[in-house]
Amino acid sequence: MNSEIMKTRYIAFLLNALLVAACGQPVPPAVLFGGEMHNSNASTPESIDASMDLALALGYNCVLAPVSWAQTEVEPGVFDFSLVDYLVKEADRRNIYLGLLWFGTWKNGESSYPPRWVRQQSCYALAPDGTPAKAISPFCETALAADKAAFSALMAHLRAKDRNGRVLCVQVENECGAFIERDCSPAALKAWEEEGWACSEDPLAPQLFMAKAFARFVDAVAAAGKAQYDIPVFANAWLAPADKPYGKYPNGGPRIAALDVWKENAPNLDWLSPDIYDRGFASICSAYGEGQTLFIPETSRQAGRYYYAFGEAGAKGVFCFGYEESYDDPYYVQECRVFSELLPYLGREYPTRGFFREPKVDDPDAEFNLVLGRRSFVVHCIAGEKNAHGIIIRTGEDEYIVAGVGAWISFGDDSCLAGVEELRDGKVWQVLNGDETGHHNMLYLRGRLYQDDYAAPDGTRIPAPYYGLSYQRRFKPAAHERFKVSGIYRIKLY
Repeated sequence: MNSEIMKTRYIAFLLNALLVAACGQPVPPAVLFGGEMHNSNASTPESIDASMDLALALGYNCVLAPVSWAQTEVEPGVFDFSLVDYLVKEADRRNIYLGLLWFGTWKNGESSYPPRWVRQQSCYALAPDGTPAKAISPFCETALAADKAAFSALMAHLRAKDRNGRVLCVQVENECGAFIERDCSPAALKAWEEEGWACSEDPLAPQLFMAKAFARFVDAVAAAGKAQYDIPVFANAWLAPADKPYGKYPNGGPRIAALDVWKENAPNLDWLSPDIYDRGFASICSAYGEGQTLFIPETSRQAGRYYYAFGEAGAKGVFCFGYEESYDDPYYVQECRVFSELLPYLGREYPTRGFFREPKVDDPDAEFNLVLGRRSFVVHCIAGEKNAHGIIIRTGEDEYIVAGVGAWISFGDDSCLAGVEELRDGKVWQVLNGDETGHHNMLYLRGRLYQDDYAAPDGTRIPAPYYGLSYQRRFKPAAHERFKVSGIYRIKLY
């Protein structure tokens, strides 16, 4: 890791230690930038260490880690929280925060994480043709009682053991639902009739019926846990279009079509979260950010999603799933490191705007008109660039931090640049002059170039220079092919 990055993070660690000494607890970050561990990577101390070390190297300040019910309640009423304790201890040691994912009655629309004795004693959902689903029925009182007891024990343990408040939130279940049109188990059929769903002409009635049942179950589990330890809890959704055929997604989760049903029937949840892998990232953020916290526990590893979610949609947390897969992805690794340098500016009093040209959604040369303070910014995406995304942070009167790549920005109202500094690791790396700024009329998000030293034929090592592309090269194919990630710029306008 770059020595300057290590030095910066060590200083942050020392400052946090001072805060702990003064206040008794570390101060959680304002926004949560990180990744979600792979499903089994919190199952042993060894895999926990490897995942957390990677998270720290990427610049994350928070990690989402699974807690498996089957691995936690080893016998009925007998709990082993050693892995939870290890997670908290190692997060504390690394000065990183946690969100726990309770893999309880459901995970991805199936019931593979409850202990064997729970699975054996529970009734499963039945499809309309009588075929058993792989998911326990949300009307199963036996499963509900067991899940409430186990989740209550987990939350009581956290209250007693997590003295520094490393666990900031807990997800209750994971992408709950069942891969059927609706549950037709005896208890479900009774509810279908008594609640009047059988008379409904709404084509979404099966989805809404299932959503209500799952929401009530999850809410009861959440309420039992919060009675022990009142920290934020939430549920997440496997997204799919409302008209997608049943059986292609877990029916019953807090998808967009069922958000209102979940909000009404799960008041003990602090928010409902989308797992965003589909297209239409901006519209999904809008739907889940309306009237509640926007918290994205799973999304694909596209750096632009971080920039848009935090800069434009006001997200509290954004996490890519299975970040361990990207340990050797040079683009994602470097983008994460760049974004970690922006964290001190986010979640404070600074207003922000963000943009993200989404592949196969936005035009290659899309433009975004953004107003911040008394200045307007016209973002021109560059069609030939692979990526185009960025964020604008207003840090003072006519002073801004701008970060991104693959676009150039012009200014409305006859505004001009009074100065541009390119920042790296919080320090001024270069002062950009006329040729790099279109003679003070535009900001080219040229990004950071990564170049190798040159070995001359006589064996002499020629060091790679400090160098960035000037604005004239923004439309040249050769410039597009260079390996570059987002850059960070401090600008003043007049």
